Parts: sequence; C-alpha cells; structure tokens
Amino acid sequence: MRLTPILSGLLSCLLIGGMAEAFAAESAPKPTPSDRAVRLYETLCAKKLREPEPFGENEVDLLEAMVNGIVPVDPDFCERIKLIEITDGLLPLLNQPFIGQLMTPTANFYFDVFVCKLFALRGQLLCHQGNVAAGQAWLLKLRLMARRPGGDQSLNLYGVATAMESLGQETAARFSEIWPVSDRLAYVKSAEALHPMGELHTAMLLDKYAMPGKVGLRTQIVVFKSLSPSQQLENLKKYFDLDSIPANQQAEYMYFARQYQDMISNLTPETFDTLLKDFSDELNPLTVQKFEAFASRGSEAWKQMMAEAAKPDDTAQPRMTGQQKAKFLYRALETGRPKSDARKRLDLELKAKLLIVAMQKGSSFDEKCLVNLTTAEGKALRLGTHEGCKAIVTADGKPFLVIGPGK
Repeated sequence: MRLTPILSGLLSCLLIGGMAEAFAAESAPKPTPSDRAVRLYETLCAKKLREPEPFGENEVDLLEAMVNGIVPVDPDFCERIKLIEITDGLLPLLNQPFIGQLMTPTANFYFDVFVCKLFALRGQLLCHQGNVAAGQAWLLKLRLMARRPGGDQSLNLYGVATAMESLGQETAARFSEIWPVSDRLAYVKSAEALHPMGELHTAMLLDKYAMPGKVGLRTQIVVFKSLSPSQQLENLKKYFDLDSIPANQQAEYMYFARQYQDMISNLTPETFDTLLKDFSDELNPLTVQKFEAFASRGSEAWKQMMAEAAKPDDTAQPRMTGQQKAKFLYRALETGRPKSDARKRLDLELKAKLLIVAMQKGSSFDEKCLVNLTTAEGKALRLGTHEGCKAIVTADGKPFLVIGPGK
C-alpha cells in the first residue's frame, strides 16, 4: 500500500520521536549506588506499616528497629529491599573522603548514617545466619566509614563520624554473649587495628558552620565592618531565622543575636584566628581533665555574660569592652558545641575499651570490669539492664552500652 504524503510525514515524525526517546533513555545517566540508597530511604519512609508499632509507623522505622536489636532481622525484608545488591554497590564509599560541602550537613548526616545502617543490617543478617566472619566484616565497615578522611573538616562532619562510630560499637556489642570465643577474639584483633578517628580540635579549627548559617564567623567579621549596627542585627536575625521562632521566644533569641553582634563587632579576622586556635588547643590532646576545665571555663563565661547583661544602663560599674569582651563572649556563646562533641568523644573512647573487654569476657563480664570507671561527666557505671537486655548503665540507670543480645 502506498502511503499518502500526510501519512508518510506522520510516520516519519513517529519514527524520529521514537528514536529520540530511545536515544534519550540510553544517554540518560544511570542511577548511582548512592542514588539507589537515597531512593530506598525515601521509599521506606513513605511505606507505612500495617499497624503502628512502638518503634514507629513506617518501614524505615522497622529497618532501624532491626539494626537496634528491638525486633529480629527479617531475611525476607532484606531480600525485598535488595540489601545485598545495594550494600555491594555502596562499598566504594569506604575509600572516599567525607563529602563535605557537596551536601548540606543535614543531608550528609542522614545519607552517611543510613548507609551505615544498611551495612549493619547486612552484618547482623550474616551473623544470625551463622556466617560470623563475614558478618563481622560488615559490622566493622561502620567504624571504617567513621575513619574516612575529612571527618574532621567541620564540627558537623565530625558529628557524622561520631554517630557512625557509635552505631558500629553498639551493633557489635550485642553479639558479645553470642559469638564463640574465637570469633570474639577475632573481632578484638580487628577493632584494635583500627586507626584513630579525626581529632576534635582540628574540626574546631576548620569548622565552616560556627555561625548559625552557611557563612563562617571569620567571614562575618569582615562583612560586619561595612554595615551599620542596625544592618548587622538584621543580618544576624536572618542567620538565626528569627522569623520562624515562636513569638514567645523572640526576645530570648534577640538577646543572643545582640550578644553575637557585640562579639563580632569587637573582633578582627586576626584576633579571631588567635582566639579560635587558643580555644581548640585547650582540648588537644583530649582528656577528661581538659574537658572538665574547658566546660568549667565555659560555665563561668556564661555567668559573666548574664551578669553583664543584668547591670542597669546607668550603672557606674565599669563594663568590659574590646578584645576582653569579645573573648569572654566567644567562650560563653561557642563553648556548647565543642563541649558536647568532647563529651561524646570521651564516652566513645571508653565504650570502645569496654567493648573489647566485653568481647574478651563474653558472658563472664561482670561488675568487676566496671570498678572506678565513670563517664566523661563523672557518672559512675554499673551493670544493669536496658529493655530486658544486659547493659552497662550509669548510676541513674541510663544505658551506656548494651552488651546483651537483642531480639
């Protein structure tokens, strides 16, 4: 049959369109393993459980409950989400540095920690199936992820590394009474061979997010020199996102914005560099004694800041000015984050030592293993239970490290 000119033209258009679609499909970038992991996370968040459970209401909550030993690891669930295929694809991340500024700190945190949860789930699945050596290798990958280069390039990324190390310790600790002695000693050998994590004082020096926004404090100091006092305050209000703060908290946040304004106005980039270095050196090398002294100085500076603010405007009492004021304001306002990170790091180091002892002792781990041991904040440790599992707890009963098997 001979085609009319109209039909012939239409067919040509269809063929060209089809070829274009096929070419576009072939040339479109294929999803990377990281893309697949993000897509899995989104899918699990969107998929509701048949009925809400105490641990949550969607499948990402279920995955976390398995990782945390709250519910048994479900092999069918692991197969359905293609756990083996996805985690195999994510292995190259072990040889890559922290993403740093390519992602926001929040996105970076959720992605890296979710990857570690997938590694942990695979490790636990293998261990429960009797393949302990392979399971241990996957559980150790969490701690290797925490030791990649760049984990100390900012306080946010340092916090990501800390979270991954903590998860790596916690998931392994629950097998300390399950694995036979040979497997426990094999884990100890691997754990003792791990190289140290990045240092807190380095993260403090390189931190890009010291101010409540995406511009570092050093940059703010330069910017402020060209602004009027009212413009400076408006600048800080944007960084603090005061418009999103409830009305009944506005006054409190404005007070801190003014303190930041006062601090920045009395600093130069050079004096800030010196101040930051001195500040970070106080925690290097990190010890309990240095942590306690650092925290104490921060508390005193906070009290001094409040006392200065309480002085009436017409008081004859002298007020601090210039570099002296900037220094104590910096300590009062900036102690909180490194203090928290220092406490977590010291507790992590103690947990790492206790994990090794628990692996060496197995079910014979007892109160004698905890004599004279305290947390970074001085809380004594004892043997107890957490949600029915054997655990090392603080004197007030809060869990420090669960060493009994989960579900």
